[in-house]
Amino acid sequence: MSQTVSNGDLVEVETRIGNNTFHAGTRIPERPTDDSLRPKDREQHTVPPNSLLWKYMGDPFVLGAVGQRAAIIENMWPQLGQGVSDHSVLVSRGDFKSLRERAANTLKTIGGVVYATPEQATKFGIQVRNFHKSIKGEMPNGRRYHALDAETFYWAHVTFFELIYRASELGVIDLSRDEKEQIFEESKHWWSMYGVDDRAQPETYADYEKYITHVKEHDLIDMGIAQYTAGSAKTADYFVRAMPKKYQRVAKVASPAVAAMLRITTMGHFEPELLERLRLTEYWTKKDQRRYRRLIKALRIGRIVSTRLHLPVEARYMPFAAKAFRREGINPDDITLESARQ
Repeated sequence: MSQTVSNGDLVEVETRIGNNTFHAGTRIPERPTDDSLRPKDREQHTVPPNSLLWKYMGDPFVLGAVGQRAAIIENMWPQLGQGVSDHSVLVSRGDFKSLRERAANTLKTIGGVVYATPEQATKFGIQVRNFHKSIKGEMPNGRRYHALDAETFYWAHVTFFELIYRASELGVIDLSRDEKEQIFEESKHWWSMYGVDDRAQPETYADYEKYITHVKEHDLIDMGIAQYTAGSAKTADYFVRAMPKKYQRVAKVASPAVAAMLRITTMGHFEPELLERLRLTEYWTKKDQRRYRRLIKALRIGRIVSTRLHLPVEARYMPFAAKAFRREGINPDDITLESARQ
């Protein structure tokens, strides 16, 4: 749970730190520590192949419903947002190559922690953690941040498996409470792979529900880097700028259609209070809402049809997930709550 608010947490005037801007009235708790565990204190538990996390994390129908949600709500956490602002080449360069490389690296490492063989997954987990060792810096009011502070790094972890819960709330998949509890228990295995102190991790799914409500109400803020990440909700300019120069003319022609799609996939999944906090409400129209509902319906139907047609996993899952299912000889349709509990 978040730390107690002190007077030093309050940003009294708009403050710019590097490429990021913090607005007056924002509260930023102190989270400066590197909470990496020493090897003798680590207990890594791989995510089992018959888990519900395996079934849903690599499902493109689930991921298609939530667009850039993980990146945006990650960058609404003050310390994570500042870390991305200070250290991400995507922010400093903003080109198509950097975007492609960032996506590929994220899929390889984060996907590897879940779907790789136990030996590889163990290495990927520590690799992800060690990559964040040097991500630290200054915050307003003389505060400091470190990406491996337990609270900060745990929120980064949450932003990935939280997507499954959100897809269920939106109606792409149907999860019972028992299944949600099981996914949360599996997320503990996933977290253990990083070798970071677990003091910020809730004990039960019921505790997690309180945690996520508190974070959304009190910890996620609007700031410069959050606006940058959510920028595609307003315009397709970033899409045009990110393309190689030889394709930018074509990209400009296609930008109105791209902008419409980016807008609904960037904003449609947001809870009203987060949409308002990011000052995106004025960009979200009733027409957009109808389009997003149609998208959700299409994703739900597409997922059901592809399952009933017994399409190969390569046609129904992200490549890293399909490869893992083939390697383990598992049909994801056979994964149930009961099998996941075994």
